[in-house]
Amino acid sequence: MKSFIRYSIVFFSVLFLMVSCKKDFLEKNPPDQIPDKNFWKTQADADIALTAIYSYLIQGYNYTNANNTGQGWGAGTPYWETLTDNAYSGAFTNVANGAIEATTGTIQSDAYNTSYKAIQACNIFLANIGNVPLTTAAMNQYIGEVRFMRAYYYFLLAQLYGDVVYYTRPIGNAAADPESYQLGRTPKAQVIDSVISDLNFAVSNLPDNAYVGHVVKGTALGYLTKVYITQGNWQMAATTAKTIMNSNKFSLFTGGYRGLFLKPSQTNNPEIMLSGRYQVPNAYSPADYLYTYSASFQPMKYLVDDYECTDGLPITASPLYNSNTPYNNRDPRLLATVLTPGVLFRGGIVFVPNQVGANSGFLNKKGVDSTRATVIGTQSDQDWVYLRYADILLMYAEAQNELTGPDATVYNAINAIRTRPGVNMPPLPAGLSQADMRTRIRHERRIELALEGQRYFDLKRWKLDRTIIPTIRDPNGNNNRTFPLRDTLWPVPQSEMDIAKTYGNTNFKQTPGWQ
Repeated sequence: MKSFIRYSIVFFSVLFLMVSCKKDFLEKNPPDQIPDKNFWKTQADADIALTAIYSYLIQGYNYTNANNTGQGWGAGTPYWETLTDNAYSGAFTNVANGAIEATTGTIQSDAYNTSYKAIQACNIFLANIGNVPLTTAAMNQYIGEVRFMRAYYYFLLAQLYGDVVYYTRPIGNAAADPESYQLGRTPKAQVIDSVISDLNFAVSNLPDNAYVGHVVKGTALGYLTKVYITQGNWQMAATTAKTIMNSNKFSLFTGGYRGLFLKPSQTNNPEIMLSGRYQVPNAYSPADYLYTYSASFQPMKYLVDDYECTDGLPITASPLYNSNTPYNNRDPRLLATVLTPGVLFRGGIVFVPNQVGANSGFLNKKGVDSTRATVIGTQSDQDWVYLRYADILLMYAEAQNELTGPDATVYNAINAIRTRPGVNMPPLPAGLSQADMRTRIRHERRIELALEGQRYFDLKRWKLDRTIIPTIRDPNGNNNRTFPLRDTLWPVPQSEMDIAKTYGNTNFKQTPGWQ
C-alpha cells in the first residue's frame, strides 16, 4: 500500500530531466540532485513541473526502455481492449482470461502504481505552487489543470479497485510522516465525490477555449460527464454533455475519420478534447512498431463482424455483404480502424495474417501510420486521443435516451456521428423504442470508439462484462475466457499488502474476494 510514497522520487526524476535541459541549471547544481530550494520560484518552474505531470499521459513513450510503463498507457492504451471482445494480446492474458490474482502484475499492478505516481506528482505541485508569484487567475488555472489530472487518475483507480487510498498532500518518509503509513482505503463513493469536486474546480477556473494541449473547461466537463454516466446519473450526464455541445468550442472533425489519429490532422483539431502529445525525438511513441511489426495486439473477428454494411444493415441481413469480399461495402470506419488481409502496410508489404503471426486475421490501424516501414526503435509521433467530441455526443445520447427515450436530440447526436463527411453512414431508422435505441447507442460506441481503450469500461458500467467476456474465444485458444464475479473489482498488488504489513498497517485491506 505504501509503495506510492516513493513516487515523489519518480516525479522529481522526471522534473530533473526537464530542468536539466536548461544550460544555466547545469552550471549551478550537481546533475544528480534535485534543486528543491532553487525550484518553485518562477512561472517557468511551474511550467516545467506542469509538463512533468502531463508526461504521465504518455508513460511508456520509449518502448526500448523497460523501466517505463508500456501496454495500457499512452499509445499503448488500446491494450485495454484486449480485456474485451474487441481484441486479443498475450500481454494481459491472466487478466483477460479471468485468472487474475493479487500477484498477476501487468495492467493489474500498472494501473495502481502508475496512477499513484501521477497523483503524488499532482499533490507535490499543489503543495508548492503557492510559492510561485502569480496572479490569482493564473494561479487558479494552474491548480485547475493539476486538480483535473488528479481527478483523472483517482477516477481510474475507483473504477478498477473500488475503495482506494485517498490523499491530497505529498506523502513523506516514515520517520517524518508516520500517519501516512497507516492509511486505509477510502470508500469509493467518497473518492468519486472528491473527483467531482476536483473537476468542478477545474470547470470554474480553466479557460473556455478550444483544446490545444492544455486541459480546458470543456475537457473537465467531458470527464464530469464520464463520471456521471458511470454513476448512472443520467440527468447530470445529459446536462453536462449538453453544456459542452452548446458551448460551440468543439465539433466533429470533417477531414476524415482516420485523420483524427494521425499527426498532420491532430493540430488544432476541433474534435480532440484531451490527448497525450508526442514529439520526436524526446517523447516518442511505439505505436507503428507495436501495431504492425510486432503483431502483439490483434483486433478480433467479433469486432470486425459488428461493422454494418453501407446500407446501415448488419452483415447478417444486408444484401451488400459478400463473404468472398467481406470488407467491401462496409462502414468506412472499419478500414480506417482495422488492418484487413490484402492491404498494404510496412511501407508496401501486403498484409498476410499468418505470415506475421496475426492469428486473429487482423492488425490495428487506428493511431498507426501503417504505410511506413517499421523496425524496433521506430519513433512514432501520433498523439494519443483520450477524449473527443464524438464521445460527448454518444454520452449525451445515452443519458438522454435513459431519461426520455429516443427524442429528436438523441437521434441528432447519433446521426451527426454516422453521417459526417468521410463516414456517410445512413441515419438511424425512425420510430425506435427506448430499448432499441439503447442497443443502437451501445453499438455506435463500440464502432466509433473501437480500439481507443473505452470498451472495457463501457462493459463494466453496463454490467455486460460478466455476460460477454465468457463468450470470447481467443484466436489461439480452444476454451472461452472466464469471468469470476470478483473480477468486477481488481485486487491491489500484493506488494502493496506486503509493504503495509511491514509498517504494521492494519487499516489497509485487500479488495473483497481477494483476501
